[in-house]
Amino acid sequence: MLTEISYRPKYPLSIFVDHMWVGKSPDLSMNFVHHAALFTELIFSYGDEYDIEGINTERINGRTGLQVISGLKNKPFLTRTKGVYGCIGLILKPFCYGILLRKLGTSAIEDISGTLYDCLFVPVKPDFAKAEQCLLKVFGTVQTDPDLMKFEQYLAFDRAGKGMFKDFSRLLPVSQKSFIQKFRKYYFLTPGEYVNLYRVNRAVQLLQTHVPGKLTDIGLDAGFYDQSHFIRVFKKFSGYTPKGFLKSGIKVNSVQF
Repeated sequence: MLTEISYRPKYPLSIFVDHMWVGKSPDLSMNFVHHAALFTELIFSYGDEYDIEGINTERINGRTGLQVISGLKNKPFLTRTKGVYGCIGLILKPFCYGILLRKLGTSAIEDISGTLYDCLFVPVKPDFAKAEQCLLKVFGTVQTDPDLMKFEQYLAFDRAGKGMFKDFSRLLPVSQKSFIQKFRKYYFLTPGEYVNLYRVNRAVQLLQTHVPGKLTDIGLDAGFYDQSHFIRVFKKFSGYTPKGFLKSGIKVNSVQF
């Protein structure tokens, strides 16, 4: 039997972490296909076999267990588990990928792994308040980049349409080239790839409330230029055409175990 518990942290940790989750099972064999991850995920595995395949995935065997950073994938990817399953995960903002990659395997991440195991995994009732205090020791020292935050806010205001990046670049205090270099350092994608990933995720949400005969409108609403652009990018990122995705019956959430 699989048990799962999740928790949404409070401010200021919520600047970085959307939520935490704990998953346990005495025996879990799973091959789960994910589609177009827009988030960053830091996973600590204390069980048997656990693996994530796909781009933007890094792993290291720490003192207390396996550490995995995964996210920002513009292609389908696979999660595999076998045997005893025991994981703690953090779903983080997209820009955290580059931050975590530089910390993977360090004493700070080792300390997080050990503390989260003690306060979330061992007790019958997880102590999320203690987990937040532990995480703030690491994330409380991180300075968010104002240009990257401005970019996320720009997207959030429904501006993922054609010419988005060109329009946004006019607001930057740095050159477009400098911004792209900085963006890749944190997101490990170009701004253009990230905007398409954003569009695909938005299209998935719209498809799950689909009205028959409106696929073209869904593509336009999600920020794609036309139907061919919608189909081409959506298939590349998810492995399905929009119509095929609907027929598959897949339900995509922000987190999938």
